[in-house]
Amino acid sequence: MTEPLDLLAIGPHPDDAEMTCGGWLAAAGTQGYRTGILHLSRGEMGTHGTPATREQEAREAARILGCSAVEFAGMADGHIHDDDESVRNVAGWLRRLRPSVVIAPYFQCHHPDHEAAARLVRRAVHFAALKGYSLPEPPHHTRRLVHARYSRHFEPSFYVDISAVIETKKAAILAYRSQFVTAATPEGEALTRMSRPGFVDQFLSITAAYGLKCGCAHAEGYHLETGLLAADAIALLREGPPQHLIR
Repeated sequence: MTEPLDLLAIGPHPDDAEMTCGGWLAAAGTQGYRTGILHLSRGEMGTHGTPATREQEAREAARILGCSAVEFAGMADGHIHDDDESVRNVAGWLRRLRPSVVIAPYFQCHHPDHEAAARLVRRAVHFAALKGYSLPEPPHHTRRLVHARYSRHFEPSFYVDISAVIETKKAAILAYRSQFVTAATPEGEALTRMSRPGFVDQFLSITAAYGLKCGCAHAEGYHLETGLLAADAIALLREGPPQHLIR
């Protein structure tokens, strides 16, 4: 049995995890934690790239981020649901990878696969921990499930400083070269949001805005459905810049 993961990001399509939580994955790797990505599909319905190409790009992106594992759940792009079969699939991966913390998409997004994945992962985390839920692997208790932002705003429960790894996150996103094809419609418009000129810088402006709020250069914000409990609250609040530098 492989060593458990400290942090596992679950994304509906290749590039989702890198875009939403690539900074935390990279930062955690530099801190000595074992990280991984589970891609639910290979993005086979995407405008650009083939499933084989996107899998290859996903493996390169995971290498850039320093991930210990990159896996594919084999679900159908465009048909991700939180049905019992899908829950069993993801719960099985959770029991095999045994992550301490799981990152899932946020519940509201422009893409229905992202919203379905948020519900799916929540159910899978729950059932993976139950002794009575029959799978070949023994039950696994995830310590925390958090949700990452893509296109819909939420007030984060906490932030992760990714200032030192922002270029690593950007490199991991750009590893998906097939998604940045500049092919255009007859009207001259880019076929996808990612192929628009300047998209990556526009997307990373979110991390800059969060960083401004937190007193660092770049940060990622995460949502917790449960309260964040600190055994040593003073140690927690001592992290980061002093209050007068945040304002």
